[in-house]
Amino acid sequence: MLCPTVAHCRAVASHGADVLAVHRDPDTAAKLNRIPGVMAVCGSPESLPLNPASFDAVLVHQSFHELAPGLVLPEIARVLRPDSVLGVSWLVRDDTVPWVKRLAALLRTVDENAMSGDYGTESVHELISSKYFPEDEHTTKRLWVPVDRDSLIAMAAARPAVRALGSDARSNLLTQVAALADDSAGTSGLRLPYQLECWRAWVDHDELTTPIRPHDDGLTITL
Repeated sequence: MLCPTVAHCRAVASHGADVLAVHRDPDTAAKLNRIPGVMAVCGSPESLPLNPASFDAVLVHQSFHELAPGLVLPEIARVLRPDSVLGVSWLVRDDTVPWVKRLAALLRTVDENAMSGDYGTESVHELISSKYFPEDEHTTKRLWVPVDRDSLIAMAAARPAVRALGSDARSNLLTQVAALADDSAGTSGLRLPYQLECWRAWVDHDELTTPIRPHDDGLTITL
């Protein structure tokens, strides 16, 4: 896994997978290393400190757009075993739900960029057009995340543009957020809608300039 969060690593490891996490930040790598079933190293995803053909899958969640595709894609291809896969995913809020649209419109009266939803998913075109990963598939899963009235008000109050308002204007805006929450909750409460956008792409080692020679003696990490 490249540049993972603690929660992401823990979730994957909980399914019984042997996880190796690579993160640029040494403090984050140390935290990841304390998760059962996870071994973490500090390194650059664009120059992986790993032997060729060592892994069945590489996962990148919520951070592929932060990587340099021209460097990271051949590196990922190099460390994957033949016919293995790269998984790229983002959790994206779905702002088409009416109450979420109303909330966004309300917050944009003081901050035009509020809830803009720029997640970086457009960078996936670098993957699906890559010669190292010529075959891919895409799937989407809907997730609903419960959120209560107080959390919604706190989220609005934490925005810099809202904090910058005068006390009366800020109080008026948060009162409107509270009213929106009360009006929209219904019997099941409020739930924020998200889409989990997932791509899976299969590696093609024929495009690598250096031949891949898989090892039969297990995983070796070169530091």
